[in-house]
Amino acid sequence: MVDYDVSQGVCVLRLNSPPVNALTFALVEELRAAVRRAGSDPAVRGIVLTGTPTHFSAGADVNLFRELASAAAPAAGAERMARVFQEAFQEVEDSPRPVVAAVAGRMMGAALELAMACHFRICARGATFGMPEVHLGILPGAGGTGRLPRLVGPAAALKMLLTGEAIDADEALRLGLVDEVCDGAALLERAGEMARTACTPRRTSRLTAKLADAAALAEADKLLSKGRPEVIAPRKIAEAVRAGIAECFEAALQREQSGFAECMATAATRSKIHVFFATRETGKVPELAGAEAAEVSRAAVIGMGTMGTGIAQALIAAGIPVVVRDEDEAALGRGMERVRRSVERRVEEGKLSPDGAGRMLGLLSVTTRWGAVADADLVIEAVYENVATKRSVIAAIEAACRPSAIVASNTSTLSLDVLAAGMRRPERLVGMHFFNPAHRMPLVEIVRRDGAARAAVATALKLAKSLRKTPVLVRNREGFLVNRIFIPYLKEAFWLLEEGAAPEAIDAAMTEFGFPMGPLALSDMAGLDILLATDRVLSGAFPRHGALSAIVARLVEQGCLGQKTAAGVYSYAPGDHTPRPRRETAELVRQVQAGRRVRPRAFTPDEITRRLVLRMACEAFYVLEEGIALRPSDIDAATVLGTGFPDFRGGVLRYANDLGLGRVRAELETLARDVGERYAPPESLAKGR
Repeated sequence: MVDYDVSQGVCVLRLNSPPVNALTFALVEELRAAVRRAGSDPAVRGIVLTGTPTHFSAGADVNLFRELASAAAPAAGAERMARVFQEAFQEVEDSPRPVVAAVAGRMMGAALELAMACHFRICARGATFGMPEVHLGILPGAGGTGRLPRLVGPAAALKMLLTGEAIDADEALRLGLVDEVCDGAALLERAGEMARTACTPRRTSRLTAKLADAAALAEADKLLSKGRPEVIAPRKIAEAVRAGIAECFEAALQREQSGFAECMATAATRSKIHVFFATRETGKVPELAGAEAAEVSRAAVIGMGTMGTGIAQALIAAGIPVVVRDEDEAALGRGMERVRRSVERRVEEGKLSPDGAGRMLGLLSVTTRWGAVADADLVIEAVYENVATKRSVIAAIEAACRPSAIVASNTSTLSLDVLAAGMRRPERLVGMHFFNPAHRMPLVEIVRRDGAARAAVATALKLAKSLRKTPVLVRNREGFLVNRIFIPYLKEAFWLLEEGAAPEAIDAAMTEFGFPMGPLALSDMAGLDILLATDRVLSGAFPRHGALSAIVARLVEQGCLGQKTAAGVYSYAPGDHTPRPRRETAELVRQVQAGRRVRPRAFTPDEITRRLVLRMACEAFYVLEEGIALRPSDIDAATVLGTGFPDFRGGVLRYANDLGLGRVRAELETLARDVGERYAPPESLAKGR
């Protein structure tokens, strides 16, 4: 696992544990022994630690975190893991021979901690560096909170540690994280020279020049005050950094060990780890094993509205040439301008070079001609959510394109069987439901209808991955997975409004639960007309869902569609999407209550949360029972990525499981009796299966 080679006074230790050199206990112990051996070898003047020419290490083996999260005593296991890694990396730093890390590719987590334990660091151009542990609800456990501030200063260190954001090689050099950046071909040669000529080891843990920045710790306290109390990792990171500055490096190590253990003992961290692995599993589809996915070398999008523009931007960001066809030249112009502004913002933020922006924009062309899409390998229709419109567009795509072209519909609710009616090659039709904004949202539902070619579905799945999206394969049924679960949640919020809960109370309860937005503010953002139209499809397919509160139809009749009309449930100032209380909505609610003879009452935050979350859970169990999703974890991943369900609660089914299925079943039965049959649990849950 660690190759040992000595030449001209330099010992090259090469991590050799395919495919990604993940750091396991065994690899770390072997590395420790190799460093000890090189340190006592009289033929060795310096040591170079490296990986493959393009990849150093993926960091700690993520399966270790899954094992810890499911262990009977996760805290004890976490403390042991931190101690083993810390001691091994300290042995690297304590080596009497200069140790140079020669790194390429992505340097994340424990891989970066290992490099920081080396005395010098040189990287290939294109390398990236980050400490993403906070996204899993944990903190670095191998010395990162102590060494990173000593190399880059507390402010830059805390930014990397608390946000999990990566930096590129140039930024790493500017901050002092690496000593040199070179071409990949020269990496080992330059590292060997550095190891041979270095007079003495430069031990990172003893550096103090950059630690005098008390303001950075105060700024960290401000960030922490905005965090979730359930997620303790950010606080533990700040505590370890503070201890390493105010006390000593060893104090940071002690705080890392205890903090790592405390984090792993929390439900929030274990839920985050569950979501991490759930998102990795979604792309594994046994039924597509052996299916030959085609290469999409050129794509087309039909429709340059909001969704079509976002999809086109996602395609060009992945380096795929795309032509967008729309019959409206003005829409094409507006769409091109939106893409241009978005790309320019990325340049301004330092996320894209001017040359890269030019190359991206050069991949996008627009047209009103159908003939321009003839060479596309895959065509995505992103037109208005209307059966007749989509059928007409799909027919035009078939007429314009090669027989081998795949037709993908971005429908969010309509059955693909309905859209496939009349197609000459219905086996080439798949669903690719992107979420708005399509170039930023990480989820894509891949919809497979009975009779769809396996290769077509596999191609859509592969394309979604190439766009750096998380694909979730779903069976063809109205609403698919996300909208099937999420629309009932939004509808229930309007029923609570009709029953007497204040809009602000409803939204506050759900943001307190962990959603990024409340359901009523989100409905305003999406458009109340869209909610109304979507519900018509879903309530027609699933009568059990019940009606939508008359409040929505009344608002739409009045032209109050949400943010786009500056009035919906809330009112909005020009250019400001902050929701404000709206007197007219309160009056409309009173009218609806009077017409339906509703006696309004107040609701506690817990009652609101219970109603809304259990409505989602109820529908999720139906989705699972009907085989819409392949596995329960797919539903968890989709609800986190597609609805904003808080990841620290693990997704809707994980959350229900943590509550206890017996309790959930009993509460759903009570709500079905007291509120409505829409809460009736599915047969499998009702019978306790």
